[in-house]
Amino acid sequence: MGNQDLSDLPMKVKLPKPDDAGRSHIEELITKRRSIREYADRELSEPLISRFLWATQGTSSKEGLRTAPSAGALYPLEVHVVIGEGSGLEAGIYRYVTEEHSLIQEIPGDMRKKLSEAALSQGMIKNAPVSLLISAIYPRITSKYGKRGLRYAHMEAGHAAQNVYLLGVELGIGTCTIGAFEDEEVKKVLKMPANEDPLYIMPLGYI
Repeated sequence: MGNQDLSDLPMKVKLPKPDDAGRSHIEELITKRRSIREYADRELSEPLISRFLWATQGTSSKEGLRTAPSAGALYPLEVHVVIGEGSGLEAGIYRYVTEEHSLIQEIPGDMRKKLSEAALSQGMIKNAPVSLLISAIYPRITSKYGKRGLRYAHMEAGHAAQNVYLLGVELGIGTCTIGAFEDEEVKKVLKMPANEDPLYIMPLGYI
């Protein structure tokens, strides 16, 4: 290296290799997390749907804090559930009400095919017994944080989606985060209000 000043070089640190034997359970789940696009022909029960909804945006404290972090605890996200025929609940599209841990049916009937068509005809949505749809009502957070609130909402959606992934690994249920869809077509299928925008579709099904 001649007369080069070594202090100008970036420092490289070799980290210790993660110890497989000493891994925590959460580390094992993270290791196994994968996007799954094919599902068994098997219904998801109502208790299982309940667990996934709680993991996505459920209340996890007496103060009303939720399972995914949210800037300013403003919670701009909404969660919809698209349930097909033969699942643990009557087919239809439901909205999750976090405060009551309940579902409100907004649209009756099996809407999986229409949602799949709105998402570039991705077959995994049509074939999964249940899909979660995570959306955002941006004014809830931009009213305080301005344009940066958009970024915070997207961060929160990622946190919520990872919760779904990890619970799925634990329960043997696969999912895949889908962001490729026609926003306006998805909004029509779910009859969303003008101030609500879809972010993620997450089909769920046994592996």
